[in-house]
Amino acid sequence: MRSLSSLSNMKELIESVSKELAADRHEAEMVIASLLGRPRHELHFLDAMSDREQVQILQRVRQLKQGIPIEYLTRKVQFRDHVLAINPGVFIPRLETEQLIEYVRKIPGREPQMILEIGTGCGALTIALAFLFPGARIVATDISEKAIENAQENIVDHALGSRVELVRCDMYGGISGVFDLIVSNPPYIPRDRLGILPPSVKDFEPLEALDGGEQGVEFIEELIEDGQMHLAKDGIMAFEIDDDGTDLLRTFLEDNNIGPYVFRRDLFGRYRYLFIGVDRAKS
Repeated sequence: MRSLSSLSNMKELIESVSKELAADRHEAEMVIASLLGRPRHELHFLDAMSDREQVQILQRVRQLKQGIPIEYLTRKVQFRDHVLAINPGVFIPRLETEQLIEYVRKIPGREPQMILEIGTGCGALTIALAFLFPGARIVATDISEKAIENAQENIVDHALGSRVELVRCDMYGGISGVFDLIVSNPPYIPRDRLGILPPSVKDFEPLEALDGGEQGVEFIEELIEDGQMHLAKDGIMAFEIDDDGTDLLRTFLEDNNIGPYVFRRDLFGRYRYLFIGVDRAKS
Protein backbone atom coordinates (compact mmCIF):
# COMPACT_ATOMS: atom_id res chain seq x y z
CA MET A 1 0.00 0.00 0.00
CA ARG A 2 1.34 3.45 -0.83
CA SER A 3 2.30 5.69 2.05
CA LEU A 4 -0.72 7.81 2.76
CA SER A 5 1.48 10.87 3.03
CA SER A 6 2.14 10.48 -0.71
CA LEU A 7 -1.50 10.41 -1.65
CA SER A 8 -2.27 13.77 -3.22
CA ASN A 9 -6.03 13.69 -2.80
CA MET A 10 -9.04 11.76 -1.51
CA LYS A 11 -9.56 10.08 -4.88
CA GLU A 12 -6.17 8.41 -4.63
CA LEU A 13 -6.83 7.43 -1.02
CA ILE A 14 -10.11 5.77 -1.98
CA GLU A 15 -8.44 3.93 -4.84
CA SER A 16 -5.62 2.77 -2.57
CA VAL A 17 -7.93 1.52 0.17
CA SER A 18 -10.15 -0.17 -2.42
CA LYS A 19 -7.15 -2.07 -3.80
CA GLU A 20 -5.77 -2.92 -0.36
CA LEU A 21 -9.07 -4.36 0.87
CA ALA A 22 -10.15 -5.84 -2.49
CA ALA A 23 -13.30 -3.75 -2.19
CA ASP A 24 -15.24 -1.66 -4.67
CA ARG A 25 -15.21 2.12 -4.55
CA HIS A 26 -18.45 2.35 -2.59
CA GLU A 27 -17.15 -0.04 0.08
CA ALA A 28 -13.82 1.79 0.29
CA GLU A 29 -15.61 5.10 0.77
CA MET A 30 -17.77 3.61 3.52
CA VAL A 31 -14.68 2.24 5.29
CA ILE A 32 -12.83 5.56 5.12
CA ALA A 33 -15.89 7.51 6.26
CA SER A 34 -16.36 5.16 9.21
CA LEU A 35 -12.70 5.33 10.18
CA LEU A 36 -12.75 9.12 10.03
CA GLY A 37 -16.07 9.37 11.82
CA ARG A 38 -17.49 11.55 9.05
CA PRO A 39 -20.46 11.25 6.68
CA ARG A 40 -19.52 9.65 3.37
CA HIS A 41 -20.60 12.68 1.35
CA GLU A 42 -17.93 14.81 3.06
CA LEU A 43 -15.01 12.71 1.86
CA HIS A 44 -14.38 14.63 -1.33
CA PHE A 45 -14.07 17.87 0.63
CA LEU A 46 -11.21 16.45 2.71
CA ASP A 47 -8.25 16.65 0.35
CA ALA A 48 -6.16 18.22 3.09
CA MET A 49 -5.84 15.53 5.74
CA SER A 50 -3.72 15.88 8.85
CA ASP A 51 -0.70 13.63 9.30
CA ARG A 52 -2.43 12.07 12.29
CA GLU A 53 -5.49 11.13 10.23
CA GLN A 54 -3.31 9.65 7.51
CA VAL A 55 -1.39 7.50 9.99
CA GLN A 56 -4.59 6.38 11.71
CA ILE A 57 -6.18 5.29 8.44
CA LEU A 58 -3.07 3.37 7.42
CA GLN A 59 -2.94 1.56 10.74
CA ARG A 60 -6.65 0.81 10.77
CA VAL A 61 -6.78 -0.48 7.20
CA ARG A 62 -4.00 -2.91 8.13
CA GLN A 63 -6.01 -3.97 11.20
CA LEU A 64 -9.08 -4.50 9.04
CA LYS A 65 -7.02 -6.78 6.80
CA GLN A 66 -6.19 -8.82 9.90
CA GLY A 67 -9.91 -9.31 10.50
CA ILE A 68 -10.51 -6.85 13.33
CA PRO A 69 -14.14 -5.67 13.10
CA ILE A 70 -14.43 -2.07 12.02
CA GLU A 71 -16.71 -1.41 15.01
CA TYR A 72 -13.82 -2.21 17.36
CA LEU A 73 -11.62 0.27 15.51
CA THR A 74 -14.13 3.12 15.45
CA ARG A 75 -15.51 2.19 18.90
CA LYS A 76 -18.97 2.90 17.52
CA VAL A 77 -21.92 0.83 16.30
CA GLN A 78 -25.26 1.90 14.85
CA PHE A 79 -28.31 0.16 16.35
CA ARG A 80 -31.65 1.42 15.08
CA ASP A 81 -31.59 5.19 15.60
CA HIS A 82 -28.83 5.08 18.19
CA VAL A 83 -25.07 5.42 17.88
CA LEU A 84 -23.56 3.35 20.66
CA ALA A 85 -20.08 2.97 22.05
CA ILE A 86 -18.71 -0.54 21.51
CA ASN A 87 -15.51 -1.75 23.14
CA PRO A 88 -13.29 -4.65 22.06
CA GLY A 89 -14.33 -7.83 23.85
CA VAL A 90 -18.03 -6.93 23.85
CA PHE A 91 -20.43 -8.59 21.41
CA ILE A 92 -21.32 -6.38 18.43
CA PRO A 93 -25.10 -6.07 17.92
CA ARG A 94 -26.44 -7.07 14.49
CA LEU A 95 -29.24 -6.10 12.14
CA GLU A 96 -31.15 -9.26 13.08
CA THR A 97 -31.51 -8.02 16.64
CA GLU A 98 -32.99 -4.76 15.40
CA GLN A 99 -35.79 -6.79 13.85
CA LEU A 100 -36.47 -8.45 17.20
CA ILE A 101 -37.35 -4.98 18.47
CA GLU A 102 -39.71 -4.48 15.54
CA TYR A 103 -41.57 -7.69 16.36
CA VAL A 104 -41.88 -6.63 20.00
CA ARG A 105 -43.19 -3.25 18.89
CA LYS A 106 -45.92 -4.87 16.80
CA ILE A 107 -47.35 -7.10 19.54
CA PRO A 108 -50.85 -5.65 20.02
CA GLY A 109 -51.98 -4.26 23.34
CA ARG A 110 -48.58 -4.56 25.01
CA GLU A 111 -46.99 -1.76 27.02
CA PRO A 112 -44.60 -3.49 29.44
CA GLN A 113 -43.85 -1.64 32.66
CA MET A 114 -41.06 -3.95 33.86
CA ILE A 115 -38.52 -5.39 31.40
CA LEU A 116 -35.63 -7.77 31.98
CA GLU A 117 -32.83 -8.28 29.47
CA ILE A 118 -30.45 -11.18 29.97
CA GLY A 119 -27.03 -10.70 28.36
CA THR A 120 -27.16 -7.01 27.51
CA GLY A 121 -23.71 -6.67 25.94
CA CYS A 122 -23.23 -3.01 25.07
CA GLY A 123 -26.85 -2.29 26.06
CA ALA A 124 -28.30 -2.06 22.54
CA LEU A 125 -31.55 -3.95 23.19
CA THR A 126 -32.14 -2.25 26.50
CA ILE A 127 -31.65 1.22 25.07
CA ALA A 128 -33.93 0.52 22.10
CA LEU A 129 -36.63 -0.86 24.42
CA ALA A 130 -36.29 2.11 26.77
CA PHE A 131 -37.09 4.49 23.93
CA LEU A 132 -39.81 2.23 22.55
CA PHE A 133 -41.52 2.00 25.96
CA PRO A 134 -40.81 5.32 27.71
CA GLY A 135 -42.83 4.33 30.78
CA ALA A 136 -40.92 1.11 31.41
CA ARG A 137 -38.21 0.34 33.93
CA ILE A 138 -35.54 -2.10 32.79
CA VAL A 139 -33.14 -4.45 34.53
CA ALA A 140 -30.27 -5.49 32.22
CA THR A 141 -27.77 -8.20 33.13
CA ASP A 142 -24.54 -9.62 31.81
CA ILE A 143 -21.93 -11.99 33.16
CA SER A 144 -19.11 -9.97 31.56
CA GLU A 145 -17.57 -7.06 33.45
CA LYS A 146 -16.47 -5.55 30.13
CA ALA A 147 -20.04 -5.67 28.86
CA ILE A 148 -21.49 -4.08 31.99
CA GLU A 149 -18.95 -1.25 31.80
CA ASN A 150 -19.72 -0.73 28.10
CA ALA A 151 -23.47 -0.80 28.72
CA GLN A 152 -23.10 1.69 31.57
CA GLU A 153 -21.32 4.10 29.23
CA ASN A 154 -24.17 3.91 26.74
CA ILE A 155 -26.89 4.15 29.38
CA VAL A 156 -25.32 7.35 30.69
CA ASP A 157 -24.83 8.76 27.18
CA HIS A 158 -28.54 8.23 26.48
CA ALA A 159 -29.65 9.70 29.83
CA LEU A 160 -31.37 6.47 30.91
CA GLY A 161 -29.70 6.01 34.29
CA SER A 162 -32.92 6.65 36.22
CA ARG A 163 -34.81 3.91 34.35
CA VAL A 164 -32.21 1.20 33.74
CA GLU A 165 -30.51 -0.94 36.38
CA LEU A 166 -27.44 -2.91 35.34
CA VAL A 167 -26.62 -6.13 37.19
CA ARG A 168 -23.57 -8.29 36.67
CA CYS A 169 -24.73 -11.88 37.09
CA ASP A 170 -25.18 -15.21 35.33
CA MET A 171 -28.65 -15.82 33.91
CA TYR A 172 -31.15 -14.92 36.65
CA GLY A 173 -28.69 -14.98 39.54
CA GLY A 174 -29.44 -12.09 41.87
CA ILE A 175 -32.63 -11.14 40.01
CA SER A 176 -35.85 -10.78 41.97
CA GLY A 177 -39.38 -9.77 41.07
CA VAL A 178 -41.47 -10.40 37.98
CA PHE A 179 -41.37 -8.80 34.54
CA ASP A 180 -43.84 -8.12 31.76
CA LEU A 181 -41.17 -8.73 29.14
CA ILE A 182 -38.06 -10.91 29.35
CA VAL A 183 -35.81 -10.52 26.32
CA SER A 184 -32.46 -11.94 25.32
CA ASN A 185 -30.09 -12.42 22.43
CA PRO A 186 -28.28 -15.36 24.04
CA PRO A 187 -25.41 -17.48 22.70
CA TYR A 188 -27.08 -19.84 20.21
CA ILE A 189 -24.43 -21.06 17.76
CA PRO A 190 -23.92 -24.85 18.01
CA ARG A 191 -20.40 -25.59 19.18
CA ASP A 192 -19.42 -27.52 16.05
CA ARG A 193 -20.14 -24.44 13.93
CA LEU A 194 -17.92 -22.04 15.85
CA GLY A 195 -14.88 -23.01 13.82
CA ILE A 196 -16.46 -22.00 10.52
CA LEU A 197 -17.49 -18.53 11.62
CA PRO A 198 -15.76 -15.62 9.85
CA PRO A 199 -12.39 -14.76 11.44
CA SER A 200 -13.68 -11.29 12.33
CA VAL A 201 -16.23 -13.01 14.59
CA LYS A 202 -14.52 -16.10 15.99
CA ASP A 203 -11.11 -14.49 16.50
CA PHE A 204 -12.20 -11.19 18.01
CA GLU A 205 -15.70 -11.30 19.52
CA PRO A 206 -16.24 -12.92 22.94
CA LEU A 207 -16.70 -16.70 22.76
CA GLU A 208 -19.15 -16.69 25.68
CA ALA A 209 -21.53 -14.57 23.59
CA LEU A 210 -21.41 -17.04 20.70
CA ASP A 211 -21.12 -20.59 22.08
CA GLY A 212 -24.63 -21.97 22.46
CA GLY A 213 -23.52 -25.40 23.64
CA GLU A 214 -23.54 -28.71 21.81
CA GLN A 215 -26.89 -28.13 20.11
CA GLY A 216 -27.14 -24.37 20.33
CA VAL A 217 -30.30 -24.35 22.45
CA GLU A 218 -29.01 -25.12 25.95
CA PHE A 219 -28.90 -21.50 27.11
CA ILE A 220 -32.28 -20.73 25.61
CA GLU A 221 -33.92 -23.71 27.29
CA GLU A 222 -32.43 -22.65 30.62
CA LEU A 223 -33.61 -19.09 30.10
CA ILE A 224 -37.13 -20.31 29.39
CA GLU A 225 -37.32 -22.80 32.24
CA ASP A 226 -35.77 -20.63 34.97
CA GLY A 227 -37.53 -17.54 33.71
CA GLN A 228 -41.01 -18.83 34.43
CA MET A 229 -40.80 -17.66 38.06
CA HIS A 230 -39.81 -14.17 36.88
CA LEU A 231 -42.51 -13.81 34.23
CA ALA A 232 -45.62 -11.83 35.14
CA LYS A 233 -49.06 -13.16 34.36
CA ASP A 234 -49.65 -12.57 30.65
CA GLY A 235 -45.95 -11.70 30.33
CA ILE A 236 -43.89 -12.32 27.21
CA MET A 237 -40.50 -13.85 26.54
CA ALA A 238 -38.65 -12.83 23.36
CA PHE A 239 -35.46 -14.53 22.21
CA GLU A 240 -33.19 -14.43 19.21
CA ILE A 241 -32.44 -18.00 18.10
CA ASP A 242 -30.75 -20.05 15.39
CA ASP A 243 -32.92 -21.44 12.62
CA ASP A 244 -31.45 -24.93 13.10
CA GLY A 245 -32.64 -25.03 16.71
CA THR A 246 -36.32 -24.53 15.93
CA ASP A 247 -37.34 -28.19 16.10
CA LEU A 248 -35.42 -28.78 19.32
CA LEU A 249 -37.01 -25.75 20.95
CA ARG A 250 -40.49 -26.73 19.76
CA THR A 251 -40.04 -30.16 21.34
CA PHE A 252 -38.80 -28.59 24.58
CA LEU A 253 -41.77 -26.24 24.76
CA GLU A 254 -44.30 -28.97 24.05
CA ASP A 255 -42.72 -31.43 26.49
CA ASN A 256 -42.80 -28.81 29.24
CA ASN A 257 -46.27 -27.53 28.38
CA ILE A 258 -44.99 -23.98 27.82
CA GLY A 259 -46.99 -21.71 25.59
CA PRO A 260 -48.49 -20.22 23.61
CA TYR A 261 -45.44 -19.61 21.48
CA VAL A 262 -44.59 -18.54 17.97
CA PHE A 263 -41.46 -18.55 15.82
CA ARG A 264 -40.79 -15.55 13.58
CA ARG A 265 -38.56 -15.19 10.52
CA ASP A 266 -35.82 -12.67 9.86
CA LEU A 267 -35.37 -10.59 6.71
CA PHE A 268 -33.74 -13.56 4.99
CA GLY A 269 -36.63 -15.93 5.65
CA ARG A 270 -34.93 -17.91 8.42
CA TYR A 271 -36.56 -18.59 11.76
CA ARG A 272 -34.66 -16.23 14.04
CA TYR A 273 -37.00 -15.32 16.89
CA LEU A 274 -39.02 -17.15 19.51
CA PHE A 275 -41.88 -15.49 21.38
CA ILE A 276 -43.52 -17.14 24.37
CA GLY A 277 -46.82 -15.81 25.64
CA VAL A 278 -47.78 -14.63 22.16
CA ASP A 279 -50.67 -16.31 20.34
CA ARG A 280 -49.91 -16.68 16.63
CA ALA A 281 -53.52 -15.85 15.75
CA LYS A 282 -53.40 -12.57 17.71
CA SER A 283 -49.92 -11.32 16.83
